[in-house]
Amino acid sequence: MVRLKKIVSSSIFLILFLLTFLLIFEQYVEIPLWLQPIGRMHPLILHFPIALIILLFLLDVFQSHIEENSYIKIRIFLLYFTGLTTALSALMGFFLSLEGGYGLELMERHKWLGVALCYVIYALILSYKYGSSIYRIFLYSSMVLVVLSGHMGAGLTHGTDFLVEPIASDEKPIPTKDSPIYEGFIDPIFSSKCKSCHNPEKQKGELDMTSWTALMKGGENGPVIIPFAVDSSLVLQKAFLPIDHEEHMPPEGKPQLTKEELELILAWIKQGADAQMAMAHLSPNDTLYLVTNNILSTLKEEQQKPVYEFDFADSELIASLNNSYRSVVQVAQDIPALDVNIYISQAFKIEYLNELKKVKDQIVSLNLAYMPITNRDLTVIGTFTNLEKLNLNYTNISGEGLEVLKQCEKLTSLSLSGTSVNTELLELFKGLPRMEEVYVWRTSLESADLDQLKSQRPDILFIEGFIPNPKDTTALPPPLLGNKTRIVDLDERVVLKHKLQGVTIEYTTNGIDPDSTTSEVYSKPFKLPDSTQVMARAYKDGWLPSEAVSFPFFKKGFEPEKLVLLTQPNEKYQGKGAASLIDRETGSAEDYKGRAWLGFDNEPFNVQIDFGEKAPTIQQIVLSYGQNMRQNIMPPVAFEVWGGNDISELKLIKRVTPTVPSKNQGNREDMVPVSFAPSEFRYYKVMAFPIEKLPKWHRQKGKKGLLFVDQLFFY
Repeated sequence: MVRLKKIVSSSIFLILFLLTFLLIFEQYVEIPLWLQPIGRMHPLILHFPIALIILLFLLDVFQSHIEENSYIKIRIFLLYFTGLTTALSALMGFFLSLEGGYGLELMERHKWLGVALCYVIYALILSYKYGSSIYRIFLYSSMVLVVLSGHMGAGLTHGTDFLVEPIASDEKPIPTKDSPIYEGFIDPIFSSKCKSCHNPEKQKGELDMTSWTALMKGGENGPVIIPFAVDSSLVLQKAFLPIDHEEHMPPEGKPQLTKEELELILAWIKQGADAQMAMAHLSPNDTLYLVTNNILSTLKEEQQKPVYEFDFADSELIASLNNSYRSVVQVAQDIPALDVNIYISQAFKIEYLNELKKVKDQIVSLNLAYMPITNRDLTVIGTFTNLEKLNLNYTNISGEGLEVLKQCEKLTSLSLSGTSVNTELLELFKGLPRMEEVYVWRTSLESADLDQLKSQRPDILFIEGFIPNPKDTTALPPPLLGNKTRIVDLDERVVLKHKLQGVTIEYTTNGIDPDSTTSEVYSKPFKLPDSTQVMARAYKDGWLPSEAVSFPFFKKGFEPEKLVLLTQPNEKYQGKGAASLIDRETGSAEDYKGRAWLGFDNEPFNVQIDFGEKAPTIQQIVLSYGQNMRQNIMPPVAFEVWGGNDISELKLIKRVTPTVPSKNQGNREDMVPVSFAPSEFRYYKVMAFPIEKLPKWHRQKGKKGLLFVDQLFFY
């Protein structure tokens, strides 16, 4: 023990001597690259002396409760261990300080307080034999120094008010539509995500983001925000880098910018990054207005947390209502309100809506966008009397059926884009006193109708959608797919790309058309939970957005032993026969003459599948098909699955009837999934029926349609 004390004491003395020497000749010191990792260990080591000094203090306070010999042994061990770790931490901190990037004044205070603490601890080691009075003077001095130097260190790392921020900061008022967007929305984002590393005391990259003047001055790499130049603004360039990239900001491990925050900063810079610009200066249809308004609504919801009088729904019931095409989740763990989303129109069943009656009192948000909902189905929604937010975008409802929504008196947000609603909305809004916003993009409402609605309900914000600048005549080409195939393994990721530089890609994974409220910003390849439709759209400053492009992705499933076509395709479109259905080669909606497709017109598609004697358990079959309405190639009007163990006595398991398109939807590859109770049949039969007569809106209405199928998947 005596020998160990001498070794540790000598080590502490040598480290303090070296530290003193380096401090005297600091202006001449240059740290080689191989020593920099040692300096960066300072934040790791410094926690040891802090904890040990506190233990020494507590040991002294409770000395009378500890047996004397035990007290002496514990104190000696703690003293020498504290001295060694304090000296090492100070030396590492000196190395780290030479890298720069920290405010000079705060760094100097932190450095000299740390050095003083080292000498006080060394004096503590030397004085513990000479009486308790001298020992306690140095001990209590070390407590004061560790608090002060720790506060300065936290200021360097997290900002000067880090320690007292929770008790010193008052609740900030919510900004209004007259507040400058920078002051009310942008600066708070920088405060929470950026200023801990970019402030007057710690200017990483010589960048200070604590004031407008300092922000616009930029850092060592130049301006970080360039008005109107989204692609050239470094703050966005670094934020959109993959999180594991060494130049990604904020660094990995720090709180990251959310999708909404990135959208806001992007829209603000695109609009000119004016310090005084407010929502009140913008059109309600402006992208910056819409994004800011969404964040403002969220801020209001967070500050005015709703109090619901209804009870929580049973957790097992909520779990039973969740499936591949419907999500039912609580808004928050301590709130009984439920948020419901229904996905993939081809798989929609009215049961998905009717089953929600079991939790009708708890539903406050319901998203039915793109679902084949009709006026008749609105009677079910009318029973959700606590509903606050309803999305009916691009459904088949009309103004005539909206009357039942008067029962949902708590509605504040209603999305009706892409529907055939009309001036009957006037009557509806008389029964909805809490309504705040209504989305009416691409509806049959004329300007005069909207003026009448606004006049009747000036308290409602009517959002009419994006109105392009007539000078902007060039649209971006759509995004491209980087994957070699759309049939993917469980761990394979989806890769999106674009031919042009500086393009932002937004995407969805539920078949919904991407927009700023429903989509994600593509930053890196992503995984898919299941076979689904990926939709993507490209955006770039100075261009019109691209058309939405669709990429159906399929997870690899079970492979049958044998397939037999029971009906023959059109002689022009025979592909590779039945082998085309399981060759894992997907076709293109632009080229139906390739060998990937089987085309049917006079007869339905009918294939027999044999899984052999060891049949797997199957509960879903997915058929991929093509759509090219200019060539009369339409989705199937019905899809049937038959099954059994006797090939001559197969029984109908499931029949679905996809919605017939109500307008030209362009060229795309799509899918129709059919789910059923798990079964282990050896034989299955799959049938898909082409449309008998093209619909009235089609340029060749009344003629027979074509059905093109590509792949079959079994899960």
